[in-house]
Amino acid sequence: MQDVEEEFVDRPDQFEKLLSDAEKPLYDGCPNNYTKLSAIVRLYNLKAANGWSDKSFSDFLVAISDMLPQPNELYTSMYQFKKTMSSLGMGYEKIHACRNDCVLYRKEYKDLECCPVCGVSRWKLEKNKDTNKKSVPAKVIWYIPPIPRFRRLFRNNTHAKNLTWLATGRIKDGMLRHPADAPQWRTIDILYPEFGKDSRNLRLGLAADGMNPHSNQSTSYSTWPVILVNYNLPPHLCMKRKFVMLTMLISGPKQPGNDIDVFLAPLVEDLKLLWEEGVECFDGYRNETFNLRATLLWTINDFPAYGNLSGYSVKSYKACPICGNDTCSERLKHGKKICYMGHRRFLPQAHQFRKQRKKFNGCPEHEKASQPLTGVQILESVSDLHVEFGKGKGNIYVDGTWKKNQFSLIYHTGKTYMYVIILM
Repeated sequence: MQDVEEEFVDRPDQFEKLLSDAEKPLYDGCPNNYTKLSAIVRLYNLKAANGWSDKSFSDFLVAISDMLPQPNELYTSMYQFKKTMSSLGMGYEKIHACRNDCVLYRKEYKDLECCPVCGVSRWKLEKNKDTNKKSVPAKVIWYIPPIPRFRRLFRNNTHAKNLTWLATGRIKDGMLRHPADAPQWRTIDILYPEFGKDSRNLRLGLAADGMNPHSNQSTSYSTWPVILVNYNLPPHLCMKRKFVMLTMLISGPKQPGNDIDVFLAPLVEDLKLLWEEGVECFDGYRNETFNLRATLLWTINDFPAYGNLSGYSVKSYKACPICGNDTCSERLKHGKKICYMGHRRFLPQAHQFRKQRKKFNGCPEHEKASQPLTGVQILESVSDLHVEFGKGKGNIYVDGTWKKNQFSLIYHTGKTYMYVIILM
């Protein structure tokens, strides 16, 4: 309860009730020290882990309450459970969006009735009518701010200790056991020594991809969860469900595509705040307040989602993000598809495959591997690119490769830029 006390400053009565539930036994003489609140949390975890419906869970509660000694403190309805659990959980924002993915109705657009870009109504249309349902938005995203959850993690004594594992428990022998052993991690420490010297500053990864939430896979529906991964934790914890943070849920039915930048705007603002200024945070392990900062190291995507996030065209003749304009591609005469046969360039110069002709394209390979594009080269390519987001507007390509420049999670100093993508 100490971990959440700060969040109830404006709701003291609600905190007192939770504190009472945390100390009240489930029934007189209850073994295993089960309290009313601990029983609620345990049963709710079982429901979530096993996918029980609300109705079946309510019926289960009634049966369990009847089996326990009377009187007991166990709730007998899902509604009562939700009221208690919602007060313990972190807040979220429901943000209305243009049905054509042009803008989010927030900040200066918060009170608009129509999209300022395409003019489409903010609300759903009545069936078989031309009137709008003003209480039903055409499209909604759910945003769960990560900063309050980072603060809650650090207020917990055990979690705060685990978040500094990199400085106290990591083996440093040159072997790659954790992202902290990767060159990108060391580069951040070298470029930003003020950031690197505090082991509590967070290194994050961002994962985003489409999924069909319905059991009927023949239904075409794409919902996009956006997840943050905290790499400050030890390897056996950083990918646990408890520590992987869902920060955003972009509703369908169609995928956001290149317009995903519009939806990521709230998350980008929070990540920029964590990187540029930081936020005040209490460390429960060291019992002190410090300035918490965070950096986004990389994104985790499949190849199409990588194209949506980065703005790079992952199709056609220049689809390789490493080679760029030097991509070796060829259109098959009979197959009518583009193939990429220049992979032998990445082999050592004396490799036997470089000399073989029959097994490949009939020619030996003498070219050297292309150098990956630097952040400076990318910035120069997209600096003059102007993009209007929204479905149906089309894209303006730069050299047939770059189609947007708005996803500004590239951290830089001077002329050094980092943009790391992990494909899966």
